[in-house]
Amino acid sequence: MITKKYLLLIPLRRCLIFVTVPLGIGKKHIIKPIKSNASVQSTIPNRGKVSKMRLLPILLRVLPLAPLVSALSSSQSDVNLGSRQLLDIPIIGDIIPTLGDLLSGKILDEIVRYLLLHPEVDTAFPGLREVLKLVKAEEVDLEGYSRELLKSVQAHPKFTEAFGALDKDLQEKITAFINGDSAESIVKKRGFSIPPSPAAKEHFKRMEESGTTPSSRKWLNSKRETSPVIYEDQAKSKPMTVYVGAKFENWGLTVQHTPALTFVPTTVEGVKNLIKWAKDNKKRVRAAGYRHTWTNMYSQADEIFVSMLDLKTATAVPDPSSILPSKNYPGNDFKVIELGTQDVPGSGGKKRHARIGAAVANEDFRRWAIANGAWTISLNVIMVEITFGGSNVPICHGGGIRHKTISDLVRKIEYVDANGEHQSVTDPTQLKAAAGSFGLLGIVTHITIELDAMTYADIRPLKQEIGLAIPPPPGFTVPAAIRKSYTSAKLEAARKEFIRKAENSYYSEWFWFPYQPKAFVNCWDNTEDSSGVSEYPIYPDLFLQWVQGWLGGVVNDDPLFRAFPGHWQAVILSSLAMLALPPNGPINSQIKTYLIDALHFRRGVQNMRVRDMELQIPVPPLASDPTKPDWSVIQRAWWDAIDAVYDDPSAPMRIALEMRIMGDSDIIMAPQTNNTFGTASIEVLTTMAAVANGVWDPFVQEVATRWMKYTGPDGAYLNTRPHWAKEWDGMKVRGTPWKQYLKETSYKNEIPAFKAVLAQIGEAQGWTLKDLEDRFSVPLLDYLFF
Repeated sequence: MITKKYLLLIPLRRCLIFVTVPLGIGKKHIIKPIKSNASVQSTIPNRGKVSKMRLLPILLRVLPLAPLVSALSSSQSDVNLGSRQLLDIPIIGDIIPTLGDLLSGKILDEIVRYLLLHPEVDTAFPGLREVLKLVKAEEVDLEGYSRELLKSVQAHPKFTEAFGALDKDLQEKITAFINGDSAESIVKKRGFSIPPSPAAKEHFKRMEESGTTPSSRKWLNSKRETSPVIYEDQAKSKPMTVYVGAKFENWGLTVQHTPALTFVPTTVEGVKNLIKWAKDNKKRVRAAGYRHTWTNMYSQADEIFVSMLDLKTATAVPDPSSILPSKNYPGNDFKVIELGTQDVPGSGGKKRHARIGAAVANEDFRRWAIANGAWTISLNVIMVEITFGGSNVPICHGGGIRHKTISDLVRKIEYVDANGEHQSVTDPTQLKAAAGSFGLLGIVTHITIELDAMTYADIRPLKQEIGLAIPPPPGFTVPAAIRKSYTSAKLEAARKEFIRKAENSYYSEWFWFPYQPKAFVNCWDNTEDSSGVSEYPIYPDLFLQWVQGWLGGVVNDDPLFRAFPGHWQAVILSSLAMLALPPNGPINSQIKTYLIDALHFRRGVQNMRVRDMELQIPVPPLASDPTKPDWSVIQRAWWDAIDAVYDDPSAPMRIALEMRIMGDSDIIMAPQTNNTFGTASIEVLTTMAAVANGVWDPFVQEVATRWMKYTGPDGAYLNTRPHWAKEWDGMKVRGTPWKQYLKETSYKNEIPAFKAVLAQIGEAQGWTLKDLEDRFSVPLLDYLFF
């Protein structure tokens, strides 16, 4: 076969496609240029205006060539080809959504009609049209919908790629499921344990491979005389694993850089030796686990990154009965759970301390808590794929107005300081800074947490009409698509019920998935009565949750799925979410489970990368009675976000609006600090496709602008602050860069107090604030604190 050159040009502004591919000796097939007279939607969409590209027939002809073109070496293919994903362009852009029709049922009808009229698209997604009809008619369950969605994308290159990355056992389970085996029969035959997310496996695999690449070997050889050998033991018999030039990216893909060296320690002694070397060589050091923080608090280019996990550690399924010692984590100081032998004085036997290694994941702890059956953490984030060190550093939280942050539960924190010494803080006043220090104190090794005696969650999940789950405040104009008429009495009853749940529930959380007519209400209380308790989710549901998350990850990156209009993508995913959540008809209408299982009620969410912006809005006092909270501000925040979704026809929010009510915090730098009446932790999440479309950034800026405008009874702006780990840096508050606003307004008093406590700790331990800046800071923290 004679091959001159392959050429594929797909400009995004004016569509002009040339595809040249070989068919045989001296022959080639040419698709003639196709021109479009409409440009793609701009970054900030004009309301009601969308592009009118009709590229689908051409792209479907190109699709079979995708593996061939992508397999070409750079010398054979066009130099620009490697910088873009084949087919990753909008191909159905002539669907103009009417804002009043943006409701799940109407959107499903719109998709079905389009597929019926365009068989070339229907063929690319076999079975999708029929299953969406069943979703609309409420005649399919999660298992059936998930199976048909998998079938509809099974022939797409992205499915093949994601499927190929699974281990053989998971491939067999997915294949059996697609072929009709029930989730129950699959787990009964083969069992099931939650594997690490594809993103985590990719991170650690890439990190390990970096040490064997030719460029890494060349660099290492050239630096052999000065390349560090860091020992993990005093006998100097165990060198620490190190990778040279390993590229770093976080889970949300908001941070990418290349540290000079990436170390994977397993002992405190190793970390001590590493920090001493870094001090001698004037290097900064930062640590991370699963990399689930969106804000750039990670290491820097040419500095030192400490990964508390590697591929082997992350993929091991821990022995649930004991983390220390464990056949899964031999000799790893950071994978331990040590339960104290004495109850906390004055707790009546209901509280006890546990020393937990910084690399212990929530899934490790959950399995340990269930197996031991006596003690649990009282609050946590939903995701199980986060380490205790990772949730401590940016001051993460759970839900429920009686609860503060995870950092508020810390009774002792251990770390290696700027001098390479293993230190600890137990003083309650000092812990207010040390338990939420953004990694500035040093590399955290262990955290002692105050646990509660095990109780059991009495969950009564509810899918409720959006207008009643959290009713709009008086005078608010509800978007037409979801507007319904209610009597004043019904709205008042709904308002009181929302307030009752917010003020009294052990855990309180609300979800709205885009364009759905109902919200998911997850508010529950706990009990000491263990009768009838069972693990949740049960293993068939656990498998389905994992499948749902994995499927979401596949379509997240699938160019053909991304070719759908944003509101199509959103409703296909939001329908999947609503089917997945309880209750499912009469099933799961009441769930009694271990409290730790209720905190982690979703187990597959880490499989799908998302973008996330979250603010902590103080619940203000009533103007008429400053001793009582004014919940109307929180109602407005919920509905302002929904209204912003409907104001933008590009569907920038394609995952969820979520809100948890929680308490305040005693941690100095916590966003919830001084929120006397509690906090609304409210966030919007989207897919990576929305980010690629350029519609996410302007949307979150608009939502943040709305959320930051609320005032208290005195007319002053509420001290609304972002979650440190979520997206906020680069955005603005009333024209001021957000990091400047945090420094000069939000934390004007807290930053000096925080630094004063750190300085006090350092005076006793032999280091200064300048040492922290030199050894453990990053540019963002430099700006805020130094």
